[in-house]
Amino acid sequence: MDLESEGEEEDEAGQEQEREQRLQQQRRRVFVAVCFEIEEESGNNNNNKDDDDENASELEERLLDVTIQWKRRRLVVHEWRTVRDRSGARLEEEEDKLVGVGGGKEGKLYFDILLSFLGTSGDESLLLRKMWTRVVRHEKRLDVFLKDDFGGDDGRKRRSRNAMMITAKDADVLMSAPCRFPFLKDESESCDGKYSYDKRHEREKKDDLRENFRANGYLIADGGTAAKGTSSCRVSKTLVDSFRMKTHERIEVILSALRENHSHVSVGTDAFAYKEIGSRGKYRFDALFDKEKEEEDALFKFAKSDAPWVEPVKDILRNAEDIDINISIVWTEPNCSDQEWHCDGAHRGDQETYDEQTGALVKTHGPPYAVCVFMALLDLDDTVGYTEFWPTSHKNAGLLGFGAAAHALGGVQSTKNAKAGDWVVYDYRLMHRGIGNESKDTRRPILQFMYAVDGYKERKNYGQKSVFRPG
Repeated sequence: MDLESEGEEEDEAGQEQEREQRLQQQRRRVFVAVCFEIEEESGNNNNNKDDDDENASELEERLLDVTIQWKRRRLVVHEWRTVRDRSGARLEEEEDKLVGVGGGKEGKLYFDILLSFLGTSGDESLLLRKMWTRVVRHEKRLDVFLKDDFGGDDGRKRRSRNAMMITAKDADVLMSAPCRFPFLKDESESCDGKYSYDKRHEREKKDDLRENFRANGYLIADGGTAAKGTSSCRVSKTLVDSFRMKTHERIEVILSALRENHSHVSVGTDAFAYKEIGSRGKYRFDALFDKEKEEEDALFKFAKSDAPWVEPVKDILRNAEDIDINISIVWTEPNCSDQEWHCDGAHRGDQETYDEQTGALVKTHGPPYAVCVFMALLDLDDTVGYTEFWPTSHKNAGLLGFGAAAHALGGVQSTKNAKAGDWVVYDYRLMHRGIGNESKDTRRPILQFMYAVDGYKERKNYGQKSVFRPG
């Protein structure tokens, strides 16, 4: 969207005033991520990357002060980031200036800004016009001084070799939502430190682990070293092989009962929900292990005391005395497509909320009442598929329906390249999705362990009628 084509603000002043009076009662705080394109003109030909990054950070801070002001809509800037490419380099375009214009370079820089304002759906275009007016109408070319500024005898700034002429050129809305959404770092930047669990440090980092999980809703074993082929927390091959065989037997028993007792169901294409199994999309299923055999079942024993995630899960759930455990198999058959973004469990009235007038955080989301562990039973890759997670998306139910923006905002974590025996822990409210199975003949089974407190019972994802009873 080219902001230069939006027209002058005065031409719409009267219409805007009438509209504002009409919509005043309807306005709520709207959160918006905007990608701002800046034209940079510099006489400095020094291509030192460290200097560029330092200058970019300083420029970002100045841009927030200069460009974003909208008191009537109570606009608040929450966060910003430099847009980077997959290699981690700052995203920019540079070319020589036209002949006759002078020496030096001119190019484009890109910054993402997360802000909120009082508005209604569709107000993003008005927001862009406002920003454009603030930057362009009166100060189309901003003389921005960077780290080598120096003062003259009269105390005023003099132009240094790092001064730049800035022109705001364009802006695009990446996403808007009725609640604050995760505005995470680019995928090129490692987030393993924020989400990792290392068994060697569990004693000294219990508080940090609990707080990080509450903030992010996601934990991966051993800092994601599964991609390197090693992990101190990986479940042993012997146990994985045993669980894989047990999983296969359970799947076949349930599918056999489904075919025998409910022959009207077209397995793989029909939507259905029984006490033991539910469909999760085309060729995607979720089947429970028999909880009535919990006391003698080796799999439940493993989940209660022997699994490498038992201690961190207990810490996350604050060592609750009564933790209920359910174990299921989430699997996909060949030709399964990508799943929609979703969360397994509902919010329970403890969501993150912000003040309508100031945008300040007034209420944090509640601690987790249930967490899930996904454990891979075979190596995951692009062919058989994997699972994607959107860290921090568990804080507000208002994000449901906005999962498609997760990749545009950056920070999506996944189990891609995980090895058999690797695992992740996630908040039951966290948004995630399964990637499709493009293999020709490989079933992809994942063991799911759900740990719940406060007497929570799962009633949403399964039916009431048993698959073992004739329909």
